Amino acid sequence: MLYAQLTGKESLRDIVKGIEADKNLQQHTGTISYSQLCRKNSDREPEIFKRMFEVALAELKKHHGIRNIPGSWDILKALDATLIRLCISLFPWANYQSTKAAIKVHVLYDILVGYPENIVVTEGIIHDKDKMASFVTKPGITYIFDRGYNDYKEYDRYCKEGIFFITRLKRNAVIEIISENTMLKGSSVLCDREVILGGFYTKMQHPLRIVEVTDSSTGESFYIATNRFDLCAEEIAEIYRLRWQIELFFKWIKQHLKIKHFYGTSFNAVLNQIYTALTLFCLLKLMHILVGTNNNFLDLVRLIAGGLWNSIAYLKETLSPVKPPGPKRKRLKWEKEYVAFYIRYMFGKVSLY
Repeated sequence: MLYAQLTGKESLRDIVKGIEADKNLQQHTGTISYSQLCRKNSDREPEIFKRMFEVALAELKKHHGIRNIPGSWDILKALDATLIRLCISLFPWANYQSTKAAIKVHVLYDILVGYPENIVVTEGIIHDKDKMASFVTKPGITYIFDRGYNDYKEYDRYCKEGIFFITRLKRNAVIEIISENTMLKGSSVLCDREVILGGFYTKMQHPLRIVEVTDSSTGESFYIATNRFDLCAEEIAEIYRLRWQIELFFKWIKQHLKIKHFYGTSFNAVLNQIYTALTLFCLLKLMHILVGTNNNFLDLVRLIAGGLWNSIAYLKETLSPVKPPGPKRKRLKWEKEYVAFYIRYMFGKVSLY
C-alpha cells in the first residue's frame, strides 16, 4: 500500500500489475493476486495500520530539525479537519448529506516540526467541535484552531486546567470589555483588550484576551481570542497566522498522496489507506532529513517515486540545495541614462537626428 501511494496507482489491479513488473519489489512483497489484495484490503484491522503510523511518527519525533520559532512561544499545535467527499452509492455508510457522502479527517498538527501528531477519521456529518476534547488535553501547550471550534465551556476548562489556546472569534460573539491595553505607534494590531465572552446563558467565568487584526486578503478586521497574557499582541497575531501550516499540509497530501480516491469502499479500507498515506508522509520526511533539509522536499519525493531502488548517495548527488535569490544588481549610471533617453524618445521628446 505504501508502494501504491508513492507511485500513484489507480486501482488494486494496477497495484498487482505493478508488483508483477518489478522483480526487485517482489523480493520484499512476494506475489499477490487481485482477489487476495481485495480481501485483505477490506478485512485488515485499521489498528495495525494505526500502529505503523505511530511507529513512523515516533521515529520522526527524534529528529526535530532546526527550531525557527521563538522559545518563548513554547509548544504550538494546530487543530483542524478536512472533508473528503465520496460517492453515496459506493460509500453509503459515510453520512454527510441526504444526497452526498463524505468523511472527515481530524488532525492535530505539530507546527514546530511540521508533521501530523494524531488523526481521527469520522463520518462527514460529525462537527469539528465534537472531536475537540480528544485532541486538546495537555496543559502547557498552546493549541491553535479556527472559529469552527467555538465552545465557551471548553475555554473555561482550558483556563482552569492550564491549557493554552489561540482561536478566532465568530462575528456575533458577545464581548464585555474589562480593560484595554495601550498599543504602540505603528503596530499592525488594531486593539488589545481583556474581556469576558458570552451572553446571559453562555457567559464565561474566566477572562480572556482579544486582539483585533486585519485580514490581509480581504482587508476586514477580526478578533483573535486567547488565554495567553504573557506575550505581546503582535506575537499573538503571528502565532495565529501559523495555523495556515495545517491548511498547507492538507493541500499537500491531497495533491501528492492517494486520499481522495480509494481502493476499497468499506470503512476499514478507507481508514487503512489514510493511515498508509500519513505513514508514507512521515517516512518521506525522515528521508528529507537524511538527505538534507536544504533540498527541495517535493523534488525528493518525485525522485524516490521515479526510482524506487536509487541509493541515498544518488539522491544526495542528484538533488541540488535550494539557493536563496542573490542580491539585485544595481544599474550602472550609463544604463539609467540610456533608459531615460529611450523613454523620452518613445514619447517624442527627443529625436535621433
